[in-house]
Amino acid sequence: MNPITMALATQRLAQLITEDELMRPVRESINDWAKGAEEFSFRDRVAVLASCPACMSVWASAAILVASWFKVGRPLVRILAGSAAALMLTAAKDRIDR
Repeated sequence: MNPITMALATQRLAQLITEDELMRPVRESINDWAKGAEEFSFRDRVAVLASCPACMSVWASAAILVASWFKVGRPLVRILAGSAAALMLTAAKDRIDR
């Protein structure tokens, strides 16, 4: 699969998990579960992972790579890449319109 497609899909999946409103209830549940956990404990690290795009991108990249190996996963990778590209174009348009 094209490296640009892989990179865009990775970025979008990491953003979807760590920033998008759709996943907010999941992140809040993880944060509640990790509340009061000792720093650098498993619970603390899971909570950090759920809110850190850079941290999540490593795991998102692995998921994208594995998904691209399977026929059913390839369209999903392309959908994520298309979504990332659309969001980037929207951001660029918004900056131009300012």
